[in-house]
Amino acid sequence: MDFFEAQDRARRQTGWLVLLFMLAVAGLILLTNLLVLGVLAYNQTGVPTFSPALLAEQFQWDVFLGVAAVIIALVFLGSAYKTMSLSGGGHKVAEMLGGRALSPDSRDPDERRVLNVVEEMAIAAGMPVPRVYLLEEEGINAFAAGSSPNNAVIGITRGAMETLTRDELQGVIAHEFSHIFNGDMRMNIRLIGVLHGILLLALIGYFLLRSSYFVRASRNRQAGGLVVAIIALGVGLLVIGYVGHFFGQWIKAMVSRQREYLADASAVQFTRNKQGIAGALKKIGGAMHGSLLETPAASEYSHAYLAQGVKGFMQSLFSTHPPLPDRIKRLDPAWDGEFVVPVKVPPGEATQTETPHMEAASGGTAATAAKPSIDIVGAVVAAGVLSAGRMVDQVGRFDKQQVEAAQAIIAAIPPSLREAAAEPFGARAVIYVLLLDPRPQVEREQQRLLEQQADPQVVELSKTLSAHRRELPEAARLPLIELTLPALEGLSDEQYRRFRAVVQALIAADKRVDLKEWILQRLVIRQLDQQFGLRKPARAVHGKLTRLKDEFQVMLSLVAHTEYPDAQQAEQAFDAGAAEADMTDLTLLPRDALDLNTLNHALDTLEQLKPLAKPRLLKACAVCILHDGNTTVPAQELLRTLASCLDSPMPILVKSSES
Repeated sequence: MDFFEAQDRARRQTGWLVLLFMLAVAGLILLTNLLVLGVLAYNQTGVPTFSPALLAEQFQWDVFLGVAAVIIALVFLGSAYKTMSLSGGGHKVAEMLGGRALSPDSRDPDERRVLNVVEEMAIAAGMPVPRVYLLEEEGINAFAAGSSPNNAVIGITRGAMETLTRDELQGVIAHEFSHIFNGDMRMNIRLIGVLHGILLLALIGYFLLRSSYFVRASRNRQAGGLVVAIIALGVGLLVIGYVGHFFGQWIKAMVSRQREYLADASAVQFTRNKQGIAGALKKIGGAMHGSLLETPAASEYSHAYLAQGVKGFMQSLFSTHPPLPDRIKRLDPAWDGEFVVPVKVPPGEATQTETPHMEAASGGTAATAAKPSIDIVGAVVAAGVLSAGRMVDQVGRFDKQQVEAAQAIIAAIPPSLREAAAEPFGARAVIYVLLLDPRPQVEREQQRLLEQQADPQVVELSKTLSAHRRELPEAARLPLIELTLPALEGLSDEQYRRFRAVVQALIAADKRVDLKEWILQRLVIRQLDQQFGLRKPARAVHGKLTRLKDEFQVMLSLVAHTEYPDAQQAEQAFDAGAAEADMTDLTLLPRDALDLNTLNHALDTLEQLKPLAKPRLLKACAVCILHDGNTTVPAQELLRTLASCLDSPMPILVKSSES
């Protein structure tokens, strides 16, 4: 199953979940109405009874419909509230669980190791670098949270961070990336919302029981009967709510178990090292605290952890994860059945793939670390050996070779730029530097705008960093932009609005928008606008690309002009891409027709495509790029930007070792 099929399956399973939810609500309505009839019968007779005849006498349609309306309103409002409260991005879930965001410029050896692994894998996969959250828990566990690859976060416990080797961390992080790519995160949020809505009835029952404690029964029998009725109603709602919650937990377990096997297999595919994820699972089995979490909110997100995070009644029935031995045996058939007792990993362990800057942060030395070959960056540039179909097939996938390419690209970034990208002041300065125009006259105007509008400290730092921009390899430009995102997400609302205005001013300084400026705007501003609540995530509403011919024509024209300066070649490549999409009636638009508003409107609309319509768009663009059998870095950047905006991360395009 490829990335797009997995995303579509996740959408369809969400629909199936909604159906189960509706059936559960119908059951709650029937049970609650029976409870209300029983309370009414008791008020009439003074004797608890479940006589069908007596209950039938109490039945009234207006009461039934009123109870149904109240139940539907309570459950749906409770579910909607919980879902919306967690839908702003994965950081909401991480903070709910007590997580602390790790600073991207952390010098703590253990934190640095985790951050490096996440950065490398994100760049290899072609997705924005997720923020990493640390849970102060002794158990070995991890999770991914968010509604899409563009707002995902990775959470990890201190137990995992301190006791897993680098290879094991790679396996764990790859497992979580699989959940991101397979659309599991959106389902996880929906499950939390559904269970919260159902459990709301139990909470109301508990409230009624508490309130009855303060009611003073008088000698009047009717008043005393009212107290008993309130108690009966409270107990009944408590039972009904927990019965609904019981079946909700069962649904949650049923949905999530098979996904863990898939994520384990994907972790092996991504890292080419089955002992990484298997080793982590063995240490969970041998750890004193296992994978258990102590935070009170742990049970709400229990279906999304690396391993079982909570204990409870009838654990075998409600287990959201397959048994550890079964998972390990699938990964390592020769396993002898012995778990591994974890010990704290020494600070300098497994730093062979760090860049000098990262290595210094983790306590290593340049002499002891093996730097990745910079030749891999050349392989990225020479990725034209790939076919268009293979380029699109790689969406949502990566492997060890692409991780090595990411390591090499990070190592090729000038240390001053790399260090600056890891903290909020420096990240802003890096973006400003990348927007500076090579033409002296335009750059002078941009510098004037910076001094007028930007933070003075950031301006001074950008002047220092601008001396190193020519040292930045072209293939490392896009990854450097992606590396700034976690730091930029740490800005305050006021700081971000100021930063956003400065970026827009720098882009508009020369009265035109070039490709690099537009790519930066789409990757940085679009991503951060969602983070800061200025933009809502796109909804998938268009099932066919043919319904968006005008928007597709704009994007394909941009791709053709980017890859082919020659007008005739551009037209031929455009026609090839249009033919791939079965839309031969399209016409190549002139360059000057592709202004900022036109491009943004087109891509905003294309972002609303449903999963199975996206590969057709990306493959048409890839056919256009590869029309002459080669590809340039700007065209690759553009294609990966389009894929990222479509929530379809495209990995670094490297020459296959099999080629």
